[in-house]
Amino acid sequence: MSYYNFFNTYLVEVRGDEGRSVNQHHRMYDHFLETSPDREPDLVIEMTTQKPNPDTVLGTPKSYYGREGDRFVVRKGSNYMSVNADWSHMWVSPNWEPFNVVYPLEYELRKRFVDDGYALVHASGVQWNGNTFIFPAWRSAGKTNTLLSLLGSGGDYLADDRLWVNADGSVRGYPLGVNMQPHNLESFGHVTERDEDEKQTFKQRVAGFVNKHADQTRSTLDEGAIFLTKRFLTESGRTFTSLSEVLPGSKFVDSADADGVVVLRAAPTQDTISIDEITSDDALTETVTISDYEWNGLLREYFYAFDTLFPEFDKTTEFESVLEAERRIFADLFSTVPTYRAFVPRTRDWVETGIADDLRSSLSELNPPLEATPSR
Repeated sequence: MSYYNFFNTYLVEVRGDEGRSVNQHHRMYDHFLETSPDREPDLVIEMTTQKPNPDTVLGTPKSYYGREGDRFVVRKGSNYMSVNADWSHMWVSPNWEPFNVVYPLEYELRKRFVDDGYALVHASGVQWNGNTFIFPAWRSAGKTNTLLSLLGSGGDYLADDRLWVNADGSVRGYPLGVNMQPHNLESFGHVTERDEDEKQTFKQRVAGFVNKHADQTRSTLDEGAIFLTKRFLTESGRTFTSLSEVLPGSKFVDSADADGVVVLRAAPTQDTISIDEITSDDALTETVTISDYEWNGLLREYFYAFDTLFPEFDKTTEFESVLEAERRIFADLFSTVPTYRAFVPRTRDWVETGIADDLRSSLSELNPPLEATPSR
């Protein structure tokens, strides 16, 4: 078993030595590892091979929400998760999707932090060229490539994938392992390839080749290649690496004050990055929508189903109050910090094509000074 102490606020115990969720937690949360905690955990995550047998279900025989005594059950095909009624113990099958455990775990953190004025945002955070930038982003819109572009030219990092922001403009780093994808390796192979990761790097490159060249809409052979890639190279082969190992010259920044917010949006038809000022209302709408897409949509579905099966509880009302508090935090932050939107090409090699240089040049033109754009 392993223990992870999040900001001396929330203690998680992970039981088991194998399984997707267990393995990902070990790699993703390595920064928070604690060897000898002095109290009982707030949450236990445990791998199990015991299939649930619910008394009542919402859904089909192979895909449902259910109740088995005092446990809430989620089943997706051959994979499953069950949670006790107070959400303090989670049992997951060996191949259960890890992020479907991460999101409920981090929701408990969010409940605690929102009282201190902090909200979780799906974003990378970088100190570069004398300023601290927050980059809220849609999935695959360029968070990690943006981060690596700036770290490679002297920047330091607060987070790669999400971080905590306060209404007063302060930002708290969240040093999770960075999940290197094939397009990151193609763009920054000179800094991401390491001898000890040769096998995993090869797997990621093969996955990238298959995803790029196989046509999911045509032959059975192509469909099979895509399936095997997802099953054996991509889904079960996520690699979480410390940014300090990827770029030893970069330092983790525990806290800072935000100087600018740049929302990243993929622009497949563009060849260069463009950055435009947007209103605080525009930044708020997009950031809230990103959060809903990334984790709140799934959590909302979980909690509605839970409340239906456990009418003695009211997780949904609690959840919506947390979301409203986070929305107010975002609104206050964006009203005081300059807000922009960057349209990012879907170019795979940022170094070779000059996208990394283009990004740095575009950001440099925002400084100094950075002045907030009022709502219109």
